[in-house]
Amino acid sequence: STMSAATSHGKFSRLSVCVSFVATTIALVSMTVSPQTVLAAEGGHQVPAQVATLTARADAGDADAQFELGILGLGNWLGDQGRMDSITRLTSAADAKHNGAAFVLGMLYVRGALVARNPVKGVGYLKAAANRGDPRSKNSLALLMLRGDGIEKDPAAAIELLESSASAGFAEAQTNLGLLYLRGENAPRDEKRGAELVRQGAAAGPANSQYNYGWLLETGTGVAKDSAAARSWYERAAELGSTAAQFNLAVMLLRASPSSADSITGLKWLLVVSRSGDPALRKRAEAIVPSVVGKLSKAEIQQASQAAISYLKRPSSMMSSSR
Repeated sequence: STMSAATSHGKFSRLSVCVSFVATTIALVSMTVSPQTVLAAEGGHQVPAQVATLTARADAGDADAQFELGILGLGNWLGDQGRMDSITRLTSAADAKHNGAAFVLGMLYVRGALVARNPVKGVGYLKAAANRGDPRSKNSLALLMLRGDGIEKDPAAAIELLESSASAGFAEAQTNLGLLYLRGENAPRDEKRGAELVRQGAAAGPANSQYNYGWLLETGTGVAKDSAAARSWYERAAELGSTAAQFNLAVMLLRASPSSADSITGLKWLLVVSRSGDPALRKRAEAIVPSVVGKLSKAEIQQASQAAISYLKRPSSMMSSSR
């Protein structure tokens, strides 16, 4: 989901709301399974002893093990049966007051991923974890409150939840709260405070937060305009997978620099965006590519293409965590 912002010199003009969720594969910003378990399972190279140990612990009622098996099952790392068992595992962990499991289940039900969409049930899980102090759940619950999805619309309570989550250092909440202050939506308009909150979120690393702060720096919104710093934040966000950052970085490189190195990198990111899941940005990238290709040599085009392919082939990583 997104919040619109002022136009940005003809470029992609939006700030992105940050919310962790589960799609067909796991995409959680603050959720981890132990590195050893993930590395053992990635690519189908499972270590039976590790999975067997986790299963034994889970069957004995260990909520952490139930959670880890549930996440691995959702990621399809444990085969069809593991995927089928994942909701049961996560439900058992959530019933044992495991905040990570409650958060994941809540978002699954809100999104209707792998289970029938039931936002009210999803909100129930998120509320339970939020009441136990989980900042991820507070952030997601606040966004649902702002739009009245599965819960009564309550902007004041949503702001309170975001403030609490942000003060706990949760980057997505810092970014989301900052965007509300920047827009003056459900909170007093305060561009400086909003920009500082977005900066705090960006410093913690999520791609959308870094993109948002780059956009603020590029446009001089709430902060002094700084193209070099904006480029740096776009680069970080682009590497982490932000399509918006990849597009803005490409345009910035192609407009600001006549160097072949920047043109090659700009083309690389346009090619990456042209393979993204964002239809609007994909269309815009595809429209720009021909004019860029026309200015580069065959060798330079090949270099950009190979760089784009290498980026797209990188294994996606899922780490983070816990209870």
